[in-house]
Amino acid sequence: MTVSSTADIERRRISEELHDQIGPNLAAVGLNLHVIEERLAQGGDPELLQLLAESQALLSQAVAEIRDLSGELRPARLEYAGLEPALADFAQQFRRRTGIETRFNVALFAPGDAPGRLDGASEWLLYRVIQEALANCARHSSAGHVQVDLQCNGDIIELRISDDGVGFTPEAVAAGSKAPGLGLLEMRERVEAAGGKFSLSSQPGHGTHIVATVSASQAAPPNMSAKPA
Repeated sequence: MTVSSTADIERRRISEELHDQIGPNLAAVGLNLHVIEERLAQGGDPELLQLLAESQALLSQAVAEIRDLSGELRPARLEYAGLEPALADFAQQFRRRTGIETRFNVALFAPGDAPGRLDGASEWLLYRVIQEALANCARHSSAGHVQVDLQCNGDIIELRISDDGVGFTPEAVAAGSKAPGLGLLEMRERVEAAGGKFSLSSQPGHGTHIVATVSASQAAPPNMSAKPA
């Protein structure tokens, strides 16, 4: 099993724990706070009421953040609606969190074709590569804009991601002296494990450009049903 598939299994486990255990626990805390609020409202201490209101606001924020995190780890939209709707949701969340203007140009089917979907393995692979690339961009690039182009020509899927950030020296990352190395390694591993090709170009002051191509028929699905030992 590759590092990437092991990580996918772990992401699914964490997502399920957030959704099935931590989420309900936080909901129970919210109900308890509501009961306390109702009782304090009947002649309660104003300072305690203010503290309670602040606690409720923090709880609401935590619930929203956990919902977003769970969705990123295991996007239900991807499983049930497909890649394009999942990327639209992800782009909206990414802009909201980072302030980076993100443009997606997705053309997976020829004009006039009936709406359809790629196979699940290809959709998952492309989603995770895009997700990791944009996460790296947000953490390290100081970019203002990111362009994501995704198109399918017959059996070949091509993904291009470019940002206008500070850039870096790829040789320094390969040597382990720069922070983005682990994310880049995971992206390359995913694409090459699916029989595809991955290339990256970057220079200080000139942004970063990623190109990945993969055959849809060769994309190997991650073992999403297995549980880590």
